[in-house]
Amino acid sequence: MRLGARRAIFVSCLLFVLFSSIPQTVIAVTEFEVESTDIQIYRDGLVRVTQTLIVNETLPVVTLSLLDSLVDNFIVLDENQTVLDYEIAAQDDLSIFTLGTKSVSIQYDTSSLTKKDFEVWTFLVDSPYNLTVLLPAQSTIVYLNQMPTSIDTEGNQITLSLFSSQWEISYVFPLTPPADFQISNLEITPNEAKPGEEVTVSVKLTNVGGETGSYTIPFSINQIEEETKTVTLEPDQSTTVVFKVTKQTLGTYNIDVDGLVSKFTISETPSNGNQSDSGSVDYLVFVLIGVAVVVVVFLFLLRRRRPNPEKIFKTNPRLNQEEKDVIQFLVENEGKAFEAEIREKFPDIPRTSLWRLVKRLEKLDIVEIKKIGLENQVELKK
Repeated sequence: MRLGARRAIFVSCLLFVLFSSIPQTVIAVTEFEVESTDIQIYRDGLVRVTQTLIVNETLPVVTLSLLDSLVDNFIVLDENQTVLDYEIAAQDDLSIFTLGTKSVSIQYDTSSLTKKDFEVWTFLVDSPYNLTVLLPAQSTIVYLNQMPTSIDTEGNQITLSLFSSQWEISYVFPLTPPADFQISNLEITPNEAKPGEEVTVSVKLTNVGGETGSYTIPFSINQIEEETKTVTLEPDQSTTVVFKVTKQTLGTYNIDVDGLVSKFTISETPSNGNQSDSGSVDYLVFVLIGVAVVVVVFLFLLRRRRPNPEKIFKTNPRLNQEEKDVIQFLVENEGKAFEAEIREKFPDIPRTSLWRLVKRLEKLDIVEIKKIGLENQVELKK
């Protein structure tokens, strides 16, 4: 009897341990893992937060803390760049509806994580996550409340790797951004010339930076550098840079002006033959009629392919008014425009804010950004 009692007590204890461990296993199911949290700090104090999460695809919703309660330009995407629904509750909690999703990308802006005292900016954050912080260009750190995991540089920007903690980082930078040049509008006149005839190649050079600076433009023909020109421009100043070339040998010549490429052809002078004047006139009329038909068909097809802004707004109800204005401008501009043209159309929107607006439209799959030479072209997707 005594041995049987001991066995009963032992079995009871074993069962208690086993059953008590089951709830702990259930509780241990991980909702998500923060893969990265990147902080981009701009010169105007705006902070861009980008987080990537690995989430449990069996859970319908995950909840995490934002770095600040005052946020703007919020966007949440899954691994297929599909927009996810979310809710922002009290105490800076973000709930994302993620059922079936494996990876989540979160982006938002905030101006409450920085403050300015005279010329010194300070970044203040109490983060539960490890952070990668990119300071504005040409920044110099003047104070750190503790030592980061690492301090690196990317070009003229400082990158800080921070562990989860309360951080206070003060920095300064020059009041105006350095000179920055964009080259565009490559033109060749004429595209087809006779041997010995002068061909003019021109480009537009613009200083989009904040200081006066000089820029050297290389001019190459068939991958051989023919000439360079150095131009000095003040901020927001533009000029046309012209190269002239004469070739005697027949053929096609490929040109490259600092990344902008095109070509011209040297050919023999067409022969007039023995055709009568009336025959020439008839031929000219025929050509003009053909050109007119092509132009009409082209304009008709262009009108049919013109994007519908109302359809875009209906499909993306979270667009703000500035985003709608940019989309409307692109529609009126045949569906595309260079970044400089958008800045000229909307001078009241800060340059960095306008570029982030365009990048958000790209994330929403409304526009695509193409690199043409050194200039960005924004085009509505059909």
